[in-house]
Amino acid sequence: MPGDRFSRLYVQTSVLTQDSDRARYRIAALFRETFFNGHIAPLAAYISREIGVPVLGHGGHSSHWSQFICKCRTLDFLDTVTLVYRYLFWHVDEEVACWWRDVVRQIFAEERLAYQIDDVCGAHPAIDHEFQRNMVSALAALQSHRYQNIRQLIETASTHLYDDTPNYKQAWRGMLSAIEGLFELIFPHARLTADEIDRRLLPIVQGAYESNSVAQKAARAMLIGFQEWVEASLMYRHQPGVADATEPPG
Repeated sequence: MPGDRFSRLYVQTSVLTQDSDRARYRIAALFRETFFNGHIAPLAAYISREIGVPVLGHGGHSSHWSQFICKCRTLDFLDTVTLVYRYLFWHVDEEVACWWRDVVRQIFAEERLAYQIDDVCGAHPAIDHEFQRNMVSALAALQSHRYQNIRQLIETASTHLYDDTPNYKQAWRGMLSAIEGLFELIFPHARLTADEIDRRLLPIVQGAYESNSVAQKAARAMLIGFQEWVEASLMYRHQPGVADATEPPG
């Protein structure tokens, strides 16, 4: 785009990040806006009550907010973004609150933070666009009645990811159930295990790329990755009489 900054045009990365010093600094700079005049200290008191963390110097100056925003935990940073919106909505003006939300969205997007900001400035884990495209393609390939149950399991897993409070463990379990069901449809009476992947899928891969040794090696490496994913997934499957696994890392 003509006139856009060099870094926006040529240095953008597709990798999302859990936190960003640049994003924090840009958010902190917003507290210098004039509509915060007269609200800096009351806002600090409100934030401290809600998240249980004091704002340095009781937030009496914008510099206190800069220190707090730039040094607080990621969780407190994300909560503060939401709570500032609520305070502005209730005590300043709805239009100002919406301005805050829109600028935060812009900063999060430009700094590639791994969160989406909803209409009332709540932060949620972002599902990247490549994942969304792959999900749509997978569901499109499963339109046949034969795959109805598989499609429903994948949609359930997706729902767990998109919930306001994502449940990664249930999403993982749902996806594992879908892959198991698909494997058993293709290979009746077989269970999805590392050994069965070798026994059932490896000959198909070798036959498909019989004249291309490089493709065979690459496909073999992907099969090994698939086997490892299956083994890792089974660790999160609920076993009767066994303590349930903790949530997988977000």
